[in-house]
Amino acid sequence: MNAAISHRARSLVAYSYDDFPVTTGQLDLRGDNSPPLSPEFARPIALPTATVASYGEVRGEVRLRTVLADLFGVHRDQILVTAGGSEALLLALTCITDHGHLIRMPRPAFPGFEQLATILGLRVLPYAAAVGEVPRRGTMPVLICTPHNPTGLITSPDAPGRSGGWVIWDLSHMTTSGTRIAEFTAEFGTQDIAVFSLSKLLRLPGARVGCLIARDPALLDAAVRAKTHLSMSTSCLAQDLALRVLQDPTATHELRTRTELFADHRARILAAVAASSSLRAVAAADGTHIYVETVDGADAWQRLAGYGVIGIPGHVFNGTTREVRLCIAQPQQIIDAATNRVRTL
Repeated sequence: MNAAISHRARSLVAYSYDDFPVTTGQLDLRGDNSPPLSPEFARPIALPTATVASYGEVRGEVRLRTVLADLFGVHRDQILVTAGGSEALLLALTCITDHGHLIRMPRPAFPGFEQLATILGLRVLPYAAAVGEVPRRGTMPVLICTPHNPTGLITSPDAPGRSGGWVIWDLSHMTTSGTRIAEFTAEFGTQDIAVFSLSKLLRLPGARVGCLIARDPALLDAAVRAKTHLSMSTSCLAQDLALRVLQDPTATHELRTRTELFADHRARILAAVAASSSLRAVAAADGTHIYVETVDGADAWQRLAGYGVIGIPGHVFNGTTREVRLCIAQPQQIIDAATNRVRTL
């Protein structure tokens, strides 16, 4: 008889884009299909052999943390560089919860939220993010994603209240252009934690670079200890690549340009949904996603796929079959074609 697999491992669910394939003539709005910020960053990175052969700083390279400190408006010692945004979130959850604890998490939401909670043995008490519900601070930790994936709704730092328990802010879909992130984190107290995916925003998803930001030194020390037993340190190659992108003025300009372009894409897709007789959408205000549902309750993914528009079904985000997520981070011709098709539904 084989040994039993744990209940937590057996209950995990993982999706990939391959579960929702795109065929000839269909439009791919499943995820970010915008090109890398600059082909220059594809060239080899020349790092000293000793740098690559060592683990490096567990907290992250000082040069990268210094640049991130300016971006987030904090001290570099309040930043922990991580192997992507998911490790940052796992570390945050590890440091503020114990097995069996309750945590408030949004639904619909990025599926990794509840899957990581399952890995840690937490119990999730969901709240309705699609209608703008924001739980208040209290003894139970709260996770808030802003701009929210998949709806594009935004939440201000004062929405959950100024005093109470821990709040984890997933800011992975917030633009790095301008001073917006620093203005947001300026409102943080000692029980606010931010997690961020540099690899997502800088169009370096394969590099796997993220960070955790907190003002509580005890929380940061605990996160460093936990990271020591997970990834030990984030790849020096990936950190150097992220640093080059953040410091490159061409990339900074491109990020600002894309932010403006995506705002136009968002407005156009929302207008197309509004013109449709069978669809409606959450009024996305930021980010790169639109969350659409059918008016009559029919399967939204099937309806859009029938017109050649492929998104991600709502059930992936713990939503329903009447919902689907569309990503607006696409080439202009894809948005043009998708707008025309959605309007006719």
